Amino acid sequence: MHLLLHSCHKDISNIPAGIIVPSIYLRNNSATIHTPSTHKNCEFFGMPFVENFYAQRIQLIATSSLKRCIAFCTAPTYTSCNSVLFSAQEGTCLLLSRARNIPLFGGIIPTLQTSALFFIILRCYNDFDFPYAYSIPKFGEIDPTVHSMFNLTVSLYPVHFYATKAGICIGLWETVDEEYCLMICLDEFLADYCDGYYFSYGEKTCLTFSIRKKYALPNSPLNRHIIQFSDDLMLINIVKDIRTLPLKHSNHFTTEEKVSLFQFKEICTVQHSVSNVIPWINLVQQYANISFLNDCISICRFIRNFGLCLGVAYSKESKVCFIAVLGNNDDEVYLNEGFHFLTLNDCSKDRENERADNDQPELHVLPFLDEVCQVELYKTSFLSGWSLIIEIRNIVTLQECLTNCAAVMHGMKCSAIYFIHHSCFLLKRMTHFQNYFIRESDSVFAELLFCEPNIRLTVSA
Repeated sequence: MHLLLHSCHKDISNIPAGIIVPSIYLRNNSATIHTPSTHKNCEFFGMPFVENFYAQRIQLIATSSLKRCIAFCTAPTYTSCNSVLFSAQEGTCLLLSRARNIPLFGGIIPTLQTSALFFIILRCYNDFDFPYAYSIPKFGEIDPTVHSMFNLTVSLYPVHFYATKAGICIGLWETVDEEYCLMICLDEFLADYCDGYYFSYGEKTCLTFSIRKKYALPNSPLNRHIIQFSDDLMLINIVKDIRTLPLKHSNHFTTEEKVSLFQFKEICTVQHSVSNVIPWINLVQQYANISFLNDCISICRFIRNFGLCLGVAYSKESKVCFIAVLGNNDDEVYLNEGFHFLTLNDCSKDRENERADNDQPELHVLPFLDEVCQVELYKTSFLSGWSLIIEIRNIVTLQECLTNCAAVMHGMKCSAIYFIHHSCFLLKRMTHFQNYFIRESDSVFAELLFCEPNIRLTVSA
């Protein structure tokens, strides 16, 4: 194939392909994580996303748990997996094999902003100590529990997890219960290899083993002997590394915006987390039938008068509002689909004197945008703190004027309208209040406090 390069263009900033970010190499980017599924503590190293490019893809796992992701990589005794590409937001874990001698890009290659994080696994070690002078028991001398299933006679020999040193780990599987774990071991695909398993009740995972020949019991197609490993009463050394959570959420980013809270006559700064996994928080209280995100934020603001509220988790579809408080270093919350998390930052009074005589806000449905907006109609003639965006003429109705503002609320920061003589003036907030104007008596000045999607619930017959 012959390719001819015609030209190169420097300016690609207008291509909507994503946000380009530099490859940042952190100094404190190593940590230790506990993997209960395999009874290991694993040391891992965070690297920029770009460093995974030369790694070989092995398998894609669906999980939002980093400890489970690393466990899937390191579980087999003989594995080429030594790194993972993990995204808690997407609930994915890509198992990778990266050659140790590949040179690093060293930060010279920027990439698109992504929710995926690249981790290199340095080493894993047992989360327990073997008892003094421990020796592997003779499995044939243990009284088994005998089951009949799938036209098979299955004998289960219960032994302690310490005895897993007698086996070669085949792999890790997600299971609903121990019975399903046993079925995996009995499956035809593993029938010639699997004669031991460990089921983790906490993780709902199944660790399968092939017992080494010197310890294995005789098996036949119709008579299976399976070693059943258990960690009952085992002393576990769990490493709790405070570096794990910051490293796991090192690409956690937020967008900042202003919200107007009529009840308090305040304007507040909120940070919207672009993620469904939020670190360092706890959800402590739930409110039902909350129709608008703005109302949920107002509840948080009210609680701050006498208690603690860091932010809110809100779902418009289910009308549920959760109050969040600051948690510990190892706390994190996984949000269900449809939930958004916002941190409530600073609030300041917003022209409370000008708004003192205003009536309660009105809800206006804007069919053209399929949105509902909360609108505050001003009674005062003295108006300060507004700057003109544009004048739109030949506007017949107030709703049409409101629709024009709502359409550019985010793009042009439209927050209010001045409607007079079929002219619609779109206005945005100013950071200072020196500028003011006097509205005419036959005009309408209205502030759009918020606009949200007009979700209509359909009831099936």
